[in-house]
Amino acid sequence: MLKKSWDRLLNDLKKAWIPITASVAYIVIMTLVVGEVCPSKIIIGVPCAGCGMVRAFILLLLLRFKEAFIMHPGIYVMLITFIIFMIMRYILNTNVKWIKLLLIISLSLLIIIFVIRILTSFGTEPLILYDKSILFQIAHLFY
Repeated sequence: MLKKSWDRLLNDLKKAWIPITASVAYIVIMTLVVGEVCPSKIIIGVPCAGCGMVRAFILLLLLRFKEAFIMHPGIYVMLITFIIFMIMRYILNTNVKWIKLLLIISLSLLIIIFVIRILTSFGTEPLILYDKSILFQIAHLFY
């Protein structure tokens, strides 16, 4: 059973290596060049539901759990979702329908967390307007 799970994981990684590599490259390049990763923030200057997630993930890797939660409470939803997904996909060999349901529930929770964060924390990092965005720069040309 372990060999079957390992083979499935390797097969999935072979299929997904291009998007995984592109995502990592995007995050690294945008962080180094622009200082921001979020396309919403870069283009229109408004944070998205995932704003702070990369920083929260890095804080999680550094075992700074409270700071990770403060940066983005949804990091733990994503962590739990990832663990459940790994168990469902590679250990239990669960039907894709249940994995999709797991993702829908997780994304719904992230949207709820985003609304709560906007209502309670807008104006604090990472939920701030980004005045270096393309939209703000164009607006400054006219005002």
